[in-house]
Amino acid sequence: MTVKKRSKPVSVNPLKIGQSLGGILAMQGCYRAMPVVHGSQGCSAFPKALLTRHFREPIAVQTSALQEMDVIFDANRNLEEALNAVLSKHRPDIIGIIGTELTDVAGVDYQSMLKSYKRERNMRGGLAFSVTLPDFRGSLESGFSVTVEAMVDELIQQAGLRGQRNVNSRQITLLPGSYLTPGDVMELKEIVSSFGFEVIALPDISTSLSGHLLTGFSPLTRGGVPLDSMLQSLQSGLTIAFGASMERPARRLHNALGTPYKVFQGTMGLKASDELLNFLHQISGVPVPIRYCWQRENLLDCMLDAHFQFAGVSALAALEPDHLRSVSEWLDELGVEQKALITSYETPAVAEMERDVWVGDLDDAEVLGSGADLWIGSSHGIAGAERIGAAFLAAGFPIWNELGSYMNVSVGYRGAMEWTNKAGNLLMRREAEHRESSVRHR
Repeated sequence: MTVKKRSKPVSVNPLKIGQSLGGILAMQGCYRAMPVVHGSQGCSAFPKALLTRHFREPIAVQTSALQEMDVIFDANRNLEEALNAVLSKHRPDIIGIIGTELTDVAGVDYQSMLKSYKRERNMRGGLAFSVTLPDFRGSLESGFSVTVEAMVDELIQQAGLRGQRNVNSRQITLLPGSYLTPGDVMELKEIVSSFGFEVIALPDISTSLSGHLLTGFSPLTRGGVPLDSMLQSLQSGLTIAFGASMERPARRLHNALGTPYKVFQGTMGLKASDELLNFLHQISGVPVPIRYCWQRENLLDCMLDAHFQFAGVSALAALEPDHLRSVSEWLDELGVEQKALITSYETPAVAEMERDVWVGDLDDAEVLGSGADLWIGSSHGIAGAERIGAAFLAAGFPIWNELGSYMNVSVGYRGAMEWTNKAGNLLMRREAEHRESSVRHR
């Protein structure tokens, strides 16, 4: 259909989240990594606060702490001081320099500075790359994707393969999208490995932000995919990308190394799960494990049990583009009317959807979704859902009104069943509250 935008002079209750936060999130899925935000202190403090509140885990991030005079005279001096401090004190395996709108508008050439810095200090054995992520373009999703793409480029250059490699046909590299939770990544790794494949996720937040008890303190990321495994992933026989935004990193691997890739734009619901398991069955020759056959039966029964709750129901979703497409396909399977679909910025995947999509904010969600029964979005939408009288289903980023939301599973048959039951229970509770309210006022 078409991508639309309401004409208004200001954004009210924004849905969009800055690209730099997506870059920092991607770095959290790498072991002993340190993202360095090249900008003011607020450019790192705000993402760190949001990520900590969502995952309830310590977040590794440093900043070059630019001020006005630094930008005017020599912003790269601050970056060099920050790199010296990080390398001397913490010795990370991976460093990612994240440029912000401040350095982008000022025209700071920190890419060349990083190259000369690495050459002068003979930096070997680690990974260091830079990426430009101004907030006035894209959103969290694009920041995550661009960071993973820059990471892949640096890996290829460091390995020096360029088409020559020892291919491991039983190894698959997963490129999970930014909207997938640690629980989702864990579930996808388990599904793929059940067909006899070795799996390397890049990045892998399932082992870093999934909630674990570790003694001591480290300013670096704890958990995630190690650098050795990242280099090993270049030998994979196949790349599977989840979310259209992750096609670019997958294409980089294909263009440089010849690695074939498959993109799954949707990861949620019966059809998407059938496509994934059928694909894995075809490339492996291994029958679908019996537990997934049972999970499929469980999901079908769940959808049958819940059809009374979803009959005649309308919903609105305010999410990042890839997540929005995945949730929309799940709602289609349940027969739910989609009153409004709101996203943060336009992408080709959103433009290809069969429904109208609005690029806007949470104020647009309230106006366009007025009268909806179910609101699907981040915790920023709680007040809006209350104002229009909709049941609220927390999804996306950030979520701070629920414990353990980062371990929620939406992928596969099990994930679709959990979401169907959760949404159905919310609608049942809303109906009961309306019934009690109508009795009370008689």
